[in-house]
Amino acid sequence: MPTPPYPLRPEPMRKRWLEQHPRWKIPLGCLTLLFLIALFGLTLIAIITASFRSSDVYKQAMAKAAENQRVRDLVGEPIRAAWLVSGELNVNGSSGNANLTIPISGPRGKGVIRAVAQKGEGVWRFTYLQVKVEAGESIDLLSVQPPAERDF
Repeated sequence: MPTPPYPLRPEPMRKRWLEQHPRWKIPLGCLTLLFLIALFGLTLIAIITASFRSSDVYKQAMAKAAENQRVRDLVGEPIRAAWLVSGELNVNGSSGNANLTIPISGPRGKGVIRAVAQKGEGVWRFTYLQVKVEAGESIDLLSVQPPAERDF
């Protein structure tokens, strides 16, 4: 008699861990749901922050802060923006408005850039652009600054 291709007495099927511990189904399901919600929220925040950082008004505000000598003295160089930018940015073609709060830091200290701007005919015009340094000093970036003194 030939040997059958399968065992005559199959091994009993082993249950998976979750089938052996059914009380863990609800807590693990809730943890999985919370994890997915947190992942969605972080992804949304990353996309919004990236759109703020790629905007022209953000780049212009950072450039004005970096070129201001008083900000460089108090915060230090290089001036870097923190990860989370907050505010609102509305752009509709060649018009729009922005109200941004940009945390910055440097080797000497920290500060916050507050920028309010209107976009008309494709050009951003700041109505308010100020840096508030951690020490409490506020620096208006829209005021006309006298040229630096030179030693001859």
